[in-house]
Amino acid sequence: MLEALIAYHCAPALAGIKPANIVACQKSRFNNLYSEIDALNNQLNIKDIYIETVCECEKRVLLIVYRKNILERHLKSDSNATFLSYYGYPTDRSLADYLNILRKRLDCDSFPHEIGVFLGYPLHDIYGFINHRDEGCLLTGEWKVYRNVEEAEKLFGRFKSCRKALLQHVTERGKTLAQIFCEA
Repeated sequence: MLEALIAYHCAPALAGIKPANIVACQKSRFNNLYSEIDALNNQLNIKDIYIETVCECEKRVLLIVYRKNILERHLKSDSNATFLSYYGYPTDRSLADYLNILRKRLDCDSFPHEIGVFLGYPLHDIYGFINHRDEGCLLTGEWKVYRNVEEAEKLFGRFKSCRKALLQHVTERGKTLAQIFCEA
């Protein structure tokens, strides 16, 4: 079930405690993947929640799930905009433009590590990963942590609780994402 997959992998973004999450969907598991995504967007966009394809291959589709106003604000913060400009993202563009650039970068042979900015990873951890990979990594969780381990552990715990609660509503109580986020 697509909603359960999105609930598990994207709960923090859906709840607004993270700017975005990504999830890979196996095409073979979903007969009507694109129509399901369209239906979810028709229901959730009114609450500023968006689901978009950022990359696709023969077997999988990579989706980004975000709250538009949160992701826009996050990407336009001075430090994030400066970081992204280093990777070729203009500082005066719309969220749609940023996502289109990310899509193009995902089509290249190497993975664009600046995606961490879209996902709300701390810049110092993104720099740490780009420049050092495993050297100096203090914790591995939602991302590789190079500083502020206690803060990262608290955040990882918050994400885990959010996932558990949302998945419980979807799988055990039979609620749809629209019922959870649009009727509140």
